[in-house]
Amino acid sequence: MAWGIDTALLCVVAVLLGMMTWGRLHAYVAEDLPQKALTATGGLLFSGGDVQKATTDFGAGVWGTFTSAVYQALGLLVLVELLYQFVAQTWTGRTLGKAVMDIRVRVAAGEARKPGKGRAFRRAVVTTAGGTGLYCLAWIVLLEGLFFAALLVWLLAVFVFVANSLPAMLGGRRRTLADRLAGTAVVRAGTYQRAVAAAVQGAGRAWDGTQAAGRVARDVARENTTRLGQSEQVRRVLESERAQQVQGMGKRLGGRIKGAYHDRRSGRARGETPPLQAADPTPALPPPQPYYDPAQGGFGQQYAPPAPYVPPPAPPAPQEERPGPDEPYRGS
Repeated sequence: MAWGIDTALLCVVAVLLGMMTWGRLHAYVAEDLPQKALTATGGLLFSGGDVQKATTDFGAGVWGTFTSAVYQALGLLVLVELLYQFVAQTWTGRTLGKAVMDIRVRVAAGEARKPGKGRAFRRAVVTTAGGTGLYCLAWIVLLEGLFFAALLVWLLAVFVFVANSLPAMLGGRRRTLADRLAGTAVVRAGTYQRAVAAAVQGAGRAWDGTQAAGRVARDVARENTTRLGQSEQVRRVLESERAQQVQGMGKRLGGRIKGAYHDRRSGRARGETPPLQAADPTPALPPPQPYYDPAQGGFGQQYAPPAPYVPPPAPPAPQEERPGPDEPYRGS
């Protein structure tokens, strides 16, 4: 799976390089090839009519341009894979595919550390040779016209790929040919397990914190309830004391009223009457005075209308004594 992910990334790079190469060839055909044809025609006229030589030169030039663009694209693809494997294993000890599958390249001598630059470079060279290196070389040999040599290189590429990949599925330590030549081994990284363990531990701590917070909240609520109950008891005690005071006052007032009632009743039984208060000789209102009412044709017995209010005269203002012409002034 890790190899498949890395190969998919290289396929994306190969498609981009193919598009770039196609653009270069298209520009060459549209712009440079007509000029090349005119140059070849002029050379044919000045060379005395040697058509075969002119055609060979023109065709060799065009073919050389096409193959050069393809060689450059294949060489860039090999270089990209080599740099990708080398940098990834030197920096983090794993490529993107290995990171997704949670595996890592380590030194095979039991040391839990990343491979150094030398080990990472040897491993990257073998992996690249079994990946794109020998296949691109087979294409280059084929474009040079060496069919059988290209077939042999292609068979070598298949052999290196199988020899490098088959031990990863068989054996005890699953060490590939690149691991044996570089002194490395691919081990489980345990990143996902640690992440799950950290998540479980965090969830446990969160649960413990929630329970602790619940206990604290329960204790606080219980304490507040106790305080509220105590204050309620105090309030009830105060209310009971006030009620007893009011009840005592009511009893005392009732006792006085009852005693007065019994005293009055016992006095009546003995024939005693309570003393009456002397009447006030001053009448509340003055007696009515008779007055003549023309409407009734005689004197009535109603109260006369009140006389209008006449304010009393103001006292005279004191006059200041003036000294005579021969007397000194004695004023204040």
